[in-house]
This record gives sequence, structure tokens and C-alpha cells, in this order.
Amino acid sequence: MRTIVSFLILFLLSSAPATAQTAPGGGNGACVGGEPGAPVRIEVFSDYQCPACRQFYLETMRPVLDNYASAGKVCVVYRELPLTMHAHAREAAHYAHAAQRLGMRYWRLVSDALYESQSQWSANGQLEPVVAGALSEEDMSRLRKWMEDPAVEAAILSDIALARERNVTATPTFFITAQGKTEKVSGVVQYSVLQRYLDHLLGQ
Repeated sequence: MRTIVSFLILFLLSSAPATAQTAPGGGNGACVGGEPGAPVRIEVFSDYQCPACRQFYLETMRPVLDNYASAGKVCVVYRELPLTMHAHAREAAHYAHAAQRLGMRYWRLVSDALYESQSQWSANGQLEPVVAGALSEEDMSRLRKWMEDPAVEAAILSDIALARERNVTATPTFFITAQGKTEKVSGVVQYSVLQRYLDHLLGQ
């Protein structure tokens, strides 16, 4: 079976380096888009304050969510990996994971807001106004309650531990699982490349 490496060498990638290798599957993260039984699973380790993660989400993964996950072809899982070099990444991860507890629609709204306004809150640390602007007052109140729940921090710690176990050292890093095989890719991959590879896996 052709691997994503075959596609990476055929098309221009963004300036962020990308590498691929076979990696063990696993993890029981919930799909933020798509269904658990989808033929392809994409599991992303990401940092909301990472510029490359912003690019990968907005330019690559958001179209994947819209075009593949919504059609039941791909299950997309997002894992929190806030890097210590980013002062506000851990708090952003809390907002995103708390939103996920409300439902995946809310995760999408909050993730869109965090990535679209990354330069703003990265500079001033004012995350709550950004998140509040994406939600109703009622939903924001519900999210604040989840922010106080120890389960959110525990989930983030679990993702960090899983990243360490899988030797994830940079963001974004993602795993593609299909047809009984899992590949690990580090760096930003353009949507056109990933689209062709997903269509190959799906037999389209």
C-alpha cells in the first residue's frame, strides 16, 4: 500500500518539515468529527498557541472535518499537547477540552475562535473574551463549570502522557490509521496532499 510519504514527495509542502513513519495505534479519544467506526482515523496532537498548529487546523484539518468527517469517512481526534514554551497554551487547552465536554459542536466553535484569534490572545493572555465571543452566555456559563472540573486537567495530562509514550516531540503531529496500519506524520501537510492520500485510502 502506498504511504503518505509517497504523496508528500509529489506535492509542495508548507515550510514546516514533515516526516512519516509507522507507529502503533491506540488511544480512545472521542471523535471531534466523524464516527468511531469510520474507515480512517486521524489523531492530532496539537498546541493552540503553536503557529504551525494554527495553519494545520485552519487550512488542512478544518476542510477534512467539513468534507470527510461530516460524510462519515474519517474520525478526527484532537489531543492536547500544550508546549511549555507557550505561556497560554495550557489554559487554551482547558477551554478547548471543556468545550469538548459540552459537545463536539462546541469544541469546533471554540477551536475556530482560538486558532483564528491566536495572535491576539497569545500577546495579551486574554483567552476568555475570545471564547465567550464564540458561545452564547448560557453555553459559556456551562463551559466555565467544566473548566473547574478536575477531569479536564486529568484528560490533558493523559494526552501529554500519551504523546510522550508515542514519542511525539513537536506539534502538530498526527497519526493516520486505516486498513490495519498506522502512520505518524510530524509537521504541516497541505490539504491537497492529505486529500489525495485520504481518497487513496478510501478507494476513491
